[in-house]
Amino acid sequence: MRFDDDVVIVTGAGQGLGREYALAFAARGASVVVNDIDPDVAGKVVAEIEDAGGKAVADTNSVAEREGARAIVATATEQFGKLTVLVNNAGIINFAAIPDISEDDWRTMQSVTLDGAFHMCAAAWPHMVKNGYGRIVNTTSNAGFAGNETLGAYGAAKLAVAGLTKCAAQDAISTGITVNAVAPMAVTRMNRDAFFGGKESEGEDWREDIAQGKVPMGPPSIVAPTVLWLAHRDTQINGEIFSSSSGKVARVGFVVGEGYFNPDHSPEDLAKHEAQIRELGEYLDPKSTGEELLVIPPLFVKG
Repeated sequence: MRFDDDVVIVTGAGQGLGREYALAFAARGASVVVNDIDPDVAGKVVAEIEDAGGKAVADTNSVAEREGARAIVATATEQFGKLTVLVNNAGIINFAAIPDISEDDWRTMQSVTLDGAFHMCAAAWPHMVKNGYGRIVNTTSNAGFAGNETLGAYGAAKLAVAGLTKCAAQDAISTGITVNAVAPMAVTRMNRDAFFGGKESEGEDWREDIAQGKVPMGPPSIVAPTVLWLAHRDTQINGEIFSSSSGKVARVGFVVGEGYFNPDHSPEDLAKHEAQIRELGEYLDPKSTGEELLVIPPLFVKG
C-alpha cells in the first residue's frame, strides 16, 4: 500500500506511536506534517524522514485550541498543497483514582485528548469534503471501553473519542471521507514508567519479553500497520474501531443484547429478569442509533 499522492498530518508525532506512524507513512511515499508541541522532537523526526529520502515538515501548534488545529491544517495545505489523511494521535496520560483527579488534570485531559481530536476533525473536514476524499484515524483506548484502575480521566476522554468517531463516520457518508479509530497498546515513553518501571522494549527483545510474561504488549512500530491500513484509499471501512497490539488486530464492538421487552415494566420486574437483561445472546451490533431502534417491537396498537 503506497501513499505517494497523500499528504498526512500525524499529531503528537515527535515520539512513541506518532513517530512510528510518521516514519511509516513517509517510507511509503507520503508527505508528512509532523505535529508536536516540542520543536526538538518534531525536528528530529523530520530529519529522520528527510535523511531517508522522504518529505516532511514540522509543526508545533497545539491541538487543544481550535486555532491551533486550523494552523496545523494550514501547514499541510500551504507546504504540500492539500490534505488527504489525518491521524489524531496526540494525547497525554495521568494516573489517579477518581476522588484524587484534580479539576485541572481532568480539564487538561479532555482538552488535549477529546477536544484535540474534535478540533482537528473540524479543521480538516472542509478540505477533505472539497476534494471529495479523506481518511481520518482517531485514537481511542481499551482504558475507556474495558476500564482500568487510576485511569478515569484518560479512559473517559478516550471513550468519548470513540463516540466522536462513530458520529463523525455518519456525517462522512457520501463525502468520500472515512472515519475510524485505533485502540493501540504498546510500550511507549508515556506509559512505561508506570507500567514497567522505566523499561522500554526495543528491537526484537519485546517478543521474548511477551513470551516470558515480562511485558503484555509490543513496541509502537507494530501498531503502525493498522493505522496505515485504515488510512489507505483502498480501505473503505467507515465508523469502526480496531484494537492493535503485539501483532494482534481485532475489531472492537459496542454491542446490545436481545434484552427483555415489556413497555409496562417496573423496577421489580427488571430485578426479576436481571439474567435476561444482562445476557448478550444473539446480540445486536448496531451501526447507528436508528438501526437499533428498528429492531425494537412496536409497543402496542389500540383499537
